[in-house]
Amino acid sequence: MNIVLIGGTIEALLVAEHYSNDHAVSIIEIEAEVGLPSVHPGRVIDIDLFRSYFSEEQLEFLSMHANSDGWGCRWDWVLKHLAANVARQGVQFFTRTRVLSSTKQDERIILELNSSERATPIKLITDRVILFSDPSTDGPGGRNHHFPPFQPENFHLLPSVSWFGGTVLSKDVDGSHSAELVIQRADGMTELWWRGSPPWKPTHGFIEQCTNHLSPDVNHLSFDSVVSRVRDFLEKPFKL
Repeated sequence: MNIVLIGGTIEALLVAEHYSNDHAVSIIEIEAEVGLPSVHPGRVIDIDLFRSYFSEEQLEFLSMHANSDGWGCRWDWVLKHLAANVARQGVQFFTRTRVLSSTKQDERIILELNSSERATPIKLITDRVILFSDPSTDGPGGRNHHFPPFQPENFHLLPSVSWFGGTVLSKDVDGSHSAELVIQRADGMTELWWRGSPPWKPTHGFIEQCTNHLSPDVNHLSFDSVVSRVRDFLEKPFKL
């Protein structure tokens, strides 16, 4: 079976790892890179679960840092290594690519794709299409995917609220920050996450910052929670 995953999210990469054992899998990402910008806490609870997805060399590079309730790391590099792993398994990536239309014909799905690297659109014929990215989020130039007349199936998205994430020097963190999630990393940086706008300013400013819609439940903001949701999705039967 040919399977297309739309959105280079961590959920898509883990689903691709599973399906690529028996199927031809492609990932379409509207941005130029998978894993950037980083818009999720770099948080791991069960280090043994995490280690099962990476080589020793990758784990050494990721430099996992022990926290009081788990481990901290750079989330963007987690995605980069997962993307490299599934590419080695044969997954095909289409970055900086947008879906112009999606139609169904004789039990096959035809995707018309456009890319800044190609002068004319191309057509991709597949058996299954799964949407992982938020369809309301604009890509480069304010553009987004356009699926009608055929709407792909959706990977289950959790209810979400706006979060602000800021990376600061660990030495700047004091007891007045009131962040709802604090993740120390091995690079001397600490991630601070608030729902809504941050009420606190670090001494040397935010070295990195982002806003994103994530689950309001901090228990869902971890690698472990992503794996759990992916496994639940994979257990559901799919009918052609």
